[in-house]
Amino acid sequence: MNSPRLVAAQQALAHADWQAAARQLRRAAAEAAARGEAQRAAHCEQMAASLHRAAGSLDESLAAAARSAARDSGSPRARFAAEAERAETLFAAGEFAGAARSWSAALKEADALGLPEVPRATVLRRQALCLAHGGEVAAAWAVFDEAASRMAGADIAHASAWVDIEHAQAACEAGEGVHAQQVLARERVGRAAADDLHLRAQRLCVSAACALSRGEATSARTEALAAREAALAAVAPLAYFAAAVSLARAADALGERAEAYRSLATAWVTLADLLGPEVGRSWVEPVLAAFQWQWGAESFAAVRAEHDRARRAQLGRAD
Repeated sequence: MNSPRLVAAQQALAHADWQAAARQLRRAAAEAAARGEAQRAAHCEQMAASLHRAAGSLDESLAAAARSAARDSGSPRARFAAEAERAETLFAAGEFAGAARSWSAALKEADALGLPEVPRATVLRRQALCLAHGGEVAAAWAVFDEAASRMAGADIAHASAWVDIEHAQAACEAGEGVHAQQVLARERVGRAAADDLHLRAQRLCVSAACALSRGEATSARTEALAAREAALAAVAPLAYFAAAVSLARAADALGERAEAYRSLATAWVTLADLLGPEVGRSWVEPVLAAFQWQWGAESFAAVRAEHDRARRAQLGRAD
């Protein structure tokens, strides 16, 4: 049966009050520890750490993670969970080297736990991302490849190729476009993209982003259009949104502001149909606001007005 503290935490969560929920969990942890329930106490502290991080209280999250390990110090599972929480919090704080070290410590505890290959690969992927953000790109690429190798035997379609896509995206974001393209060109990625529309869309999205980073707007537009088509066919909202944003940026770089606006306006409608009006607005509106700031309010209003006139004319012809 849940304790009154856990019930109060659940009620706070229902109101999206992460801090209040975390405080109740910390009290539940103290009560569990007083009863000699070390595992339960550690778990409550771990959940509190996650909630503090979600609320942006990173120092409190780190403190809760430390308490989580201390509550059940003899348990590799508790130590693993505490290091994972510490790593995620340090990553959120931009302390990428520290986060990578915490993932290394978590991997040592994973050995004691006998962690299966798929969750171990997840830890490696997170570590690789920390290394890439911290500028240790050669180490990051090696860790991504280890993660892909460990996924090879997983009962997940194209698991290794999905890790390669994540690897390529991290490379692109790190300014290592040549390496990103080399990863995207791997044979297993090509085979997977031919078989899986969602993976194909993601591959094309990364390729479009790389082209944009090289200043090759025409190539980026071509890749983004193909990515958007594949994402629509796969009903993959995140890939569709990424493709629409890349298409808008490519069109803008080519001086085609009307096309840039149309890409985002269409995305707003499509995502609203797929995920609901509020989600569609929350995803697309900030991107439109960025273009408004870039173009200036008057120019943005003129582009929007022209789009609306063209849309009304198109609907009139359809009638």
